[in-house]
Amino acid sequence: EPDAFSMLSRDVIAVPGRPGVLRVQASFRNDAHWPQPWPGLQLTLSDLNGRTLGTRRFQPRDYLPEGSAGSARIAPGQASQIAFDIAEPAAGVVGFDFRFE
Repeated sequence: EPDAFSMLSRDVIAVPGRPGVLRVQASFRNDAHWPQPWPGLQLTLSDLNGRTLGTRRFQPRDYLPEGSAGSARIAPGQASQIAFDIAEPAAGVVGFDFRFE
């Protein structure tokens, strides 16, 4: 149930010394009263005018440590922090939006 996840914090920043690379960081919590599979995340990046520069869907295997995505569920009330790097889709990324799937 994607609606039972709450985003606690999120950020997309340029990685110092690595032109064209963005670091995606997020913290979220399972507010359901039952364990759930790790959610899919949709990230949309936009420019100063709100124009979409890129959208990508990430599955748990994309953001969890290798070998842990298929077997684990996120417990009720459990919070998690994730971080991973992506290629900047175009120059001028200033905005972003996360959605759970």
